Amino acid sequence: MKVYYAHCLGLYNTAQEVRDIHLLTRLGFEVINPNTPETQEACDAIRTSTPLGCDPGAEVMEYFRKFARECDCLVFRALPDGSIPAGIAKEIDMFEREGKPIFELPSRILARTMTVGQTRQYLMECGYR
Repeated sequence: MKVYYAHCLGLYNTAQEVRDIHLLTRLGFEVINPNTPETQEACDAIRTSTPLGCDPGAEVMEYFRKFARECDCLVFRALPDGSIPAGIAKEIDMFEREGKPIFELPSRILARTMTVGQTRQYLMECGYR
């Protein structure tokens, strides 16, 4: 199964990107990563051929959408604060419209993990003893 790995430019060439791709590969996915030298060259060419005063963003997004359309599902990573960059949001929207599955990679797991005491307190407040 082909998975499109949507992630912010700020994660390109980072240890997090490597970990994400390794995880997805171990799960049996064929990962389509928009961060390759070929895609960067193509995006640079789009940007340099765009007339002055025009925003090349739409053409760059369309270039990435070609890859995404070939995939069975989308896996994305939000920013550390949970926000989703505009480009990733557009890719999520495209997959939603096509009825394809979308998965978010976990973020800040340790920061959201409760201690045993916190868990017991929560359960008590919910009426469990």
